[in-house]
Amino acid sequence: MSIEEQFTEIVRVVVREELAASGNGDDQLLSADEVAALLGYPNKHSVYALKRKGQLKSVALGDKTLRFRRGTVHAFIQERES
Repeated sequence: MSIEEQFTEIVRVVVREELAASGNGDDQLLSADEVAALLGYPNKHSVYALKRKGQLKSVALGDKTLRFRRGTVHAFIQERES
C-alpha cells in the first residue's frame, strides 16, 4: 500500500470516528474550512470546487456565506467508499 493510500485510509478512519462521535449532529452546519479538515483537503477552495461541480450541497446563510451539513459531508464520504 502506497503512502497516499495509507494516508487516505487514515483520513477515512478519523472522519468516520468524528462523525460517529457527533451522534445525531447530521444537521450541524460546518464551514468550508471545517469540511476541508474532515476530508483531509489542504484548504477550503477544494470544498468550494466540489460545491461548484454539484458534488457537495451547501446551505446559503446570506450573502457569500455557505455552510455544509455534517450529514451531507458524511453521505459524500460514504458514496465514495470502495
